[in-house]
Amino acid sequence: EEQDDEGLSSSLQNAVESNMKSIQEYATSVTFAPKLEDGLYLAGAGVRKKSIVKVYAVAMYSSPIVLQALSRESTSGMRTAARSFSPASPSTTFVLEMTYSAGAEKIAGAIAESVKPRYNGSPSDINELEALIVKGVNMKGGQASKGTIFRFDCSQEGVRVSVDGSDQGMAAFGGIGGAFVDVFLDDNAVSPSLIDSCVQTWSKVSLQ
Repeated sequence: EEQDDEGLSSSLQNAVESNMKSIQEYATSVTFAPKLEDGLYLAGAGVRKKSIVKVYAVAMYSSPIVLQALSRESTSGMRTAARSFSPASPSTTFVLEMTYSAGAEKIAGAIAESVKPRYNGSPSDINELEALIVKGVNMKGGQASKGTIFRFDCSQEGVRVSVDGSDQGMAAFGGIGGAFVDVFLDDNAVSPSLIDSCVQTWSKVSLQ
């Protein structure tokens, strides 16, 4: 039976590999690569707007299991798989590229404010996540200028933060990874265009 599982997962991975592609986010023209170095695949890309300002372009990278849920046109299945952090799908990553310039406290505060109502743990855990973002932006002069790239690796262990490729450490709290995924995938997601892009990109692909 184990071999069957492995056969299934490798054929799923092959199907994903042959269908993966880079995506140019429509509103910002930011392009995201089809795959990360740790083997997660680009699910879709969207924009985070604050009134009329385009603050950042955002991409979600996930496991073949998440893409398979999308191929079945199940956004609820995608969300469940993306935050399950199971052995078959241990992490989900969000890559944000700034398309607007914001100070360290401002961008870190905005991200923290989105996570806070979705997280059941202590508010001080959110402060730690916020501090990692601030630390990363301060390393580059305190301004998340246009083109700054944030990466958030969400897992069972927590949320790992990197800024422009520099690892800032992990907010290591159970549940915070799922809360971060929910910022982008729940019913009040901050970038509806990201979810639309995920569905458009993978819903017609055969990953059965």
